[in-house]
Amino acid sequence: MERSRHLEGLLILVILVVLGGLYLWQNSQPAITVSVPAATPTPADAPPPEWQATLDAQLALAATPLPTPELYVTAFVPPTLPATADPAVVIVEPVQIASTPWPTPTMPPTVAAPTASGPTPYPSPTGIFVAADNEDIGFEPPPEEVPLSPHANDHFWLVRPVDASANSASLFYYPFGSDGPRNDWRVHHGVDIPNPVGEGIRAGGSGTVFWAGDGAQVIEGSNIEIYPSYGNVVVIEHDFGYRGQKIWTLYAHMSSVLVEAGDYVEAGQIIGLIGGTGDVSGPHVHMEVRMGSNSYFAVYNPLLWIAPYVGHGVVAGRVTRPDGTLAEDGVVTLSQYGRVVETTTTYISPKKPTSARGTWHVVSDPAWNENFVLGDVPEGTYQITAIVQGQRLTDEITVKAGTTNFITLGAEPAATPQPVDDEDEAA
Repeated sequence: MERSRHLEGLLILVILVVLGGLYLWQNSQPAITVSVPAATPTPADAPPPEWQATLDAQLALAATPLPTPELYVTAFVPPTLPATADPAVVIVEPVQIASTPWPTPTMPPTVAAPTASGPTPYPSPTGIFVAADNEDIGFEPPPEEVPLSPHANDHFWLVRPVDASANSASLFYYPFGSDGPRNDWRVHHGVDIPNPVGEGIRAGGSGTVFWAGDGAQVIEGSNIEIYPSYGNVVVIEHDFGYRGQKIWTLYAHMSSVLVEAGDYVEAGQIIGLIGGTGDVSGPHVHMEVRMGSNSYFAVYNPLLWIAPYVGHGVVAGRVTRPDGTLAEDGVVTLSQYGRVVETTTTYISPKKPTSARGTWHVVSDPAWNENFVLGDVPEGTYQITAIVQGQRLTDEITVKAGTTNFITLGAEPAATPQPVDDEDEAA
């Protein structure tokens, strides 16, 4: 029994060996041999392949530089100026006038009932509020060359009292001939140009310094028409005139005066520095143009005498009532494309019964007979409007540069009768 079990086990083992041998016999494969053919050596003197020759030819063609013509230009040699000796340098020391310094800025004056029916003995031409630290507006266009007279009535003979880089615009709310925005200031006999303290003030034209000093030093009753309210002031009597009459210009409220009476000055020469002396509440220069008489009551609008900027013109005109008389204290507005460009007011001549002068007035230009002026208006077409006795007057005006552009709003004033010569009457 035990022997038969051993035979069965041996038989099973033999069968497994036979089966394993058959499996190995069926899955055995012969070895695969791979051979790589060797490259055929190219002879050293063999020509290059056709494709390589074509490629080399194309590369050589692309690298050939294009022919360029030879330019026969001489080398630039910067011009040289002959050496000159250094001119003698003359240093002008500022002459500080003893006076009270410019005041601390205050708020604008409040409306108060007038205490007198006429002007005080000392006019206060510029007693207004001006910001103490005016903002620098930057570069402005250069002004026209003077003298400039494109129109027969033009007389732009004066240079600007301040540089183009400074603020050269006058105060719009207190123009020449105005009594202020609330009608409680004295009629303005000049233009005010606000600038920081120390900005140079230039002579409008050549001439002799008539006065240079503190207006408070002028003796009362003097005939030179300078008052303490001007502060440090310079007056120049120019060596040119208009229609046979002398011309003076006045520059007030200086912090320092750099000339003396009797000095001869050229147009554009610095004669002082902007300050706030006199009757002001901020630094600026007050400029007047006097003609025929060195008088506070013989002043004319400086905007008709100062050359405008390049590309700009001046607008002047008359605003009249229905009866043809000049309208006083009327608002004139210049607008373009619906936007207000500039505003001013017509001249006012209030009656002062207690004044020996009779009127506290400014004078219209003898050539234009205007009662308002707008300065430095860019070239272009504008709508101009004025309100007179509740009536709106409007018209269109085309401004040309370098000249006065004149317009009348309302009825033309009646012509002044002219005397008739005996010979004409006899004829």
